[in-house]
Amino acid sequence: MLQQILKDMYIEPELLAELSDEQKQILFFKMREEQVRRWKEWNIKVEKQKIIPAKKNGRNVNFKLDIGGNPWVWIMGEHKDDKSIEQILEEESLEVARKEAHKEAELKRLKEIEERKRIDEEERKKQKELKEEREKIAREKAALEEKARKIKEEEDQRKREEERRRREEEEVERRRKAKEEKERKERERVKQLEQKRKELLLKREKEEQDKIRHEKEQEALLKKLEEERLQKEKQAKEIKEQERQLQLQIEREKKENKQRDAKYEIEEKERTQEIFSTLQKKRRESKLEAEKNRDRIEQIWNVQLRKSKVADQDRSSWAQFARDTVRRSRMSRDFEHFNVSDMMNHTRDRGPQPKNRMDAIDWYRDVELPKKAGFDLITNRPDTWMHGPMSRIEVESLLINKDEGTYLVRLSERIWGYTLSVKNKEKTKHFLIDASLAGYQFFGTDQIIHRKLKDLVEYHTMTPISELGKEILKFPQGQTSSKPDYDILL
Repeated sequence: MLQQILKDMYIEPELLAELSDEQKQILFFKMREEQVRRWKEWNIKVEKQKIIPAKKNGRNVNFKLDIGGNPWVWIMGEHKDDKSIEQILEEESLEVARKEAHKEAELKRLKEIEERKRIDEEERKKQKELKEEREKIAREKAALEEKARKIKEEEDQRKREEERRRREEEEVERRRKAKEEKERKERERVKQLEQKRKELLLKREKEEQDKIRHEKEQEALLKKLEEERLQKEKQAKEIKEQERQLQLQIEREKKENKQRDAKYEIEEKERTQEIFSTLQKKRRESKLEAEKNRDRIEQIWNVQLRKSKVADQDRSSWAQFARDTVRRSRMSRDFEHFNVSDMMNHTRDRGPQPKNRMDAIDWYRDVELPKKAGFDLITNRPDTWMHGPMSRIEVESLLINKDEGTYLVRLSERIWGYTLSVKNKEKTKHFLIDASLAGYQFFGTDQIIHRKLKDLVEYHTMTPISELGKEILKFPQGQTSSKPDYDILL
């Protein structure tokens, strides 16, 4: 299966999802090794031919050569003027911190400028309203003065008219007296004049009353106009005082803005230093983390090396087993029931993987069932942990509330083999078991090969499946219904 994947350099997403994290790492490592191997072969072939393949656009890359004719290489740090990686990283961190702090300061300044623009706009609007109010008060004051002037002119005109009437009345009275002196005998005329005089007196009294009432109204109106004038003058003084206070406030705000700008510059410098310190700290932490990961990778490689040695020993034991089997067959001359090609290549006539569920079931019936794979040899029935084809979702739903270490083995529909599902602290993990070779092993290379499926399960009840996860098989998960799901395999 692995050889087919490395040949095609492709793995189906469904099959990739079935792999554990450790198996994925091994697969990606092997695929990368295969890429490097192919590149080296191609590079050797090109060097032998001494032909540089041209690109489609007709452009090539020519490397600068040294005295020996090899590509010239510059290694950073060897020259006396070269900066160390720590100095370069420190300069980059300082530049990033400076740019970040400058960006924050610019954003703060822009917000402050927008706020000042809004305040200036409000002040201009307020000054405009004050100016309109002053103009309105001036217009009203001019209208009141014009009205007062007209009232005064009307009063003067009325006084002149009254003076003229008074003179006329005096002249009439004088003439009447003269006529009375001259015409004492003219009683009728005198009586008429007397009657006229009485009418004039009544008229004069009425006019006097109208005059008094008019004067009172004029006095009240003048008093009201004077009060309004005083009120307008008071409002004008208040507006002038508000303008003075507003001007003082503008000056104070300008002074505060200067102080604030100076404060922002100080804060920007402090923020630059703070970001620089943070970046330096992160770089140190990244360096420590890289050292830890290097130790962890080295530990994983040691584990893989131990597994590789165990796999070599296992392959040696299989070879010894094959030699012993052949030797016994030769001694007994019983070659009828022994076929090495059937033992090692029993899946040669099949594809690289099952086409569907029924194809996997037929494979189990033809190949695995005769070997009693997954069977308890005492009861001659499938083991408790053995299950038929199940989807990943069904298995995770079955094990979601189980204790850590609960496990089951199900027939895989993705490869010629099985899937071991085990519950750990966080989730259910799935490991592919490859049965396409003469034995059972987890998917990947340098894995221990077990002669029986039961041997693999029992081996990992004591030994962790992976060094990272420390998965130990503790509690086998049996059937949950009266009809076992492995009946379809029998």
